[in-house]
Amino acid sequence: MKSLAAACLLIFLPALALAQATSETDTTKMQPFQPVLAKDHEGAGRIGVRIEFNKATGMPVIVALTRGGPAADFGFRVGDVIVKIGKNYTYTLSQDEVHLALRGQPGTGVELTVQRDDDPKFIVRAVERRVLSADMEDATQPAMSEVAKQ
Repeated sequence: MKSLAAACLLIFLPALALAQATSETDTTKMQPFQPVLAKDHEGAGRIGVRIEFNKATGMPVIVALTRGGPAADFGFRVGDVIVKIGKNYTYTLSQDEVHLALRGQPGTGVELTVQRDDDPKFIVRAVERRVLSADMEDATQPAMSEVAKQ
């Protein structure tokens, strides 16, 4: 039994050493699939979310939705974790890039992939940016639609 354990250890030691060596030398952050450029995200269009970044994971979490805003209309909820914006995983973006990626010209769309309540399935939805007035209030939960009230 000891010889079997020793043989397994000899097989896995080089792989463990290689993994440790690459993790120590690779300190660079993964790069976004598409760069988020300010010139591509100019405009007054917003999707109507307020986000905060989870201290443990660094992932953006929706903490409030604008009542009647695009994100609320498309079914996003408070507590949804934004995993991807367009083609970019949010862990490859800085906080400024995440905020920038959610803005743009009114009428343009942005695809968000979110994870809800630790569900292994992701929710993917395209949201159209709109001009939101400054007096629109945040809601901790989206307003219930007329269909849901009936």
